[in-house]
Amino acid sequence: MASKVEAFHFQVNLGGMLDILSNHLYKSADVFLRELLQNGVDAITLRRQREPGWNKGEIHIRLLSGRKMIFTDNGAGLTKEEIHRFLSVIGQSSKHSLLEGEMPQDYIGRFGIGLLSCFMVSDSIVIRTRSTQSDCIYEWTGLPDGTYTLGEMSGENEGKRRDESPDEDQYMAGTSVYLECKPGCEIYFHADTIERLVQYYGLMLPVPVYLDDGHEPINRVPEDFSKLGQSQLLTYGEWMFGESFLDAIPLRTPHLSGVAYVLPYGTDSVVRDGHRIYLKHMLLTDRGTPLLPEWAFFLRCFLNTVNLRPTASRESFYEDSELELARDEFADAVKAHFRVLSQDKPQILQSIVSVHYNAIKSMAVWDDEIFRLFIDYLPFVTSEGEMTGSALKRYGEAFYVYDTSRFGQLKPVFNAQNRLLICTGYTQDDQLIPKLADMFWLPITPLHEEDMSDVLKEVPMEGRLLASGLIEIFGRSLREFDCRAEMRHFHPIDLPALYFLSDDVRFVRQVQEVREHSSGVFSDALASLLAGAEDKPLATLYLNYYNPLVQRLLHIQKKETLESVAKILYVQALAAGGHSLHRGELKALGKELLYLVECTDKN
Repeated sequence: MASKVEAFHFQVNLGGMLDILSNHLYKSADVFLRELLQNGVDAITLRRQREPGWNKGEIHIRLLSGRKMIFTDNGAGLTKEEIHRFLSVIGQSSKHSLLEGEMPQDYIGRFGIGLLSCFMVSDSIVIRTRSTQSDCIYEWTGLPDGTYTLGEMSGENEGKRRDESPDEDQYMAGTSVYLECKPGCEIYFHADTIERLVQYYGLMLPVPVYLDDGHEPINRVPEDFSKLGQSQLLTYGEWMFGESFLDAIPLRTPHLSGVAYVLPYGTDSVVRDGHRIYLKHMLLTDRGTPLLPEWAFFLRCFLNTVNLRPTASRESFYEDSELELARDEFADAVKAHFRVLSQDKPQILQSIVSVHYNAIKSMAVWDDEIFRLFIDYLPFVTSEGEMTGSALKRYGEAFYVYDTSRFGQLKPVFNAQNRLLICTGYTQDDQLIPKLADMFWLPITPLHEEDMSDVLKEVPMEGRLLASGLIEIFGRSLREFDCRAEMRHFHPIDLPALYFLSDDVRFVRQVQEVREHSSGVFSDALASLLAGAEDKPLATLYLNYYNPLVQRLLHIQKKETLESVAKILYVQALAAGGHSLHRGELKALGKELLYLVECTDKN
């Protein structure tokens, strides 16, 4: 039996603290093992400082009958005074006090509050400890009702403790934490779960962790990834993340060390998890934010940092100047790696771009160096199909349009004229194409309405006179749709009409579409917004003079038939351009088709 056992109360509302731990601070009970690992490593670190030259730190975890766990480190241990100070005043860190108020970089956690997480899986916490500065062994027992006992162990109990533990010699000094499974937590007392959690949280710890009678530590990891070859890095990444990667980028900077792996498939920009990011060799988070740049979603990172500041839950980093430096270092290292690939292994760079062009485009927008590295490989949609930046450099004169529907309508026109049109309506392309033109002095310009006269040719004077009456009738018929008519000639000949709208008209059409699906005050507000714009016929329906249908229309005398055909061609051109049709346009289409059918039936 332990002698001189005394009962005490924690100097905190323990019930409230446990609620905070379970429901607010920690995401799951998994973290109890993370906290034990942190405390064990910190105790070993302290012993190394007290005993220069000592380097035999170990952690042992023993599971008994699937119901009990003994977590043992051979670190500095605790004296009686330290037990009262650090285990009863929850949240006070032994590391602060022992080293005169400063948190050294070698230390990971806060002993008191971290230890309380064990109440998430056990209804009691028993600690047996011997300090390197004392010959006494103490047993501390904490209960979730806010009480704890402390007693000094006798020789008989010391012997029992040795029988329960894997290595007798380590108990010359150190600490053991005894936990008993509480209902519903059985999974945390199985060997496969413990091995998984140790490898998840503590894979990079500089202290070996042994499970039961195993002779090999379950947390083995290379000390310096920069010294490994690509094949070794890729093999390690496959073991770590369970998938093959396109490339591995070793990192070693003042703030970071580890590897960034390039995923073999495209991912969404909102994906932020799946990483392994460690603080002082203990897993902090699997999310990239806020450490990684936003464009890094195509990477899976295995990183360690020693000098960034964690949040209270130890599941993220504080935003400060050090974090900003680390983020810049990461970006610079990735860019340097890609620079080497562009020179030595361009085929690997091409394969990366073919999968992750969206992520790389987002990088290239704001970073000129990344832009120069990748622009030759990046794909863009053009009237002649997909073209790389390298091909665009060689092509010569080209236009670009932001609207994908306008691009779709103009594409056959440009193809027929052997001219190039680029669509910049896709993510980042609206910034990259102008940047390409500016940086390399290329004749690539936006297509404005005034440029349409260069794309759509003027009709000879004789044709304009012949078509004047038709254009006047079409103009009157289309006025209700804020559209005018003009006669031009263009290729392909089989395209009878082309609808072209300015940015102002596009905005008006969008507002009109929203208004059709709105009511009440919001609808009235939209009506007021449209009041000044609806009088302007800003859109244009270009008729193709040499098209067979248009030629036939030039010789039709019946005004009602021409007005009907005008509206049908207008709606057809809208649909061909990929524009959404408003209720009034659909109604007009049905009405005019019915009119033509009735005219045919009468004849």
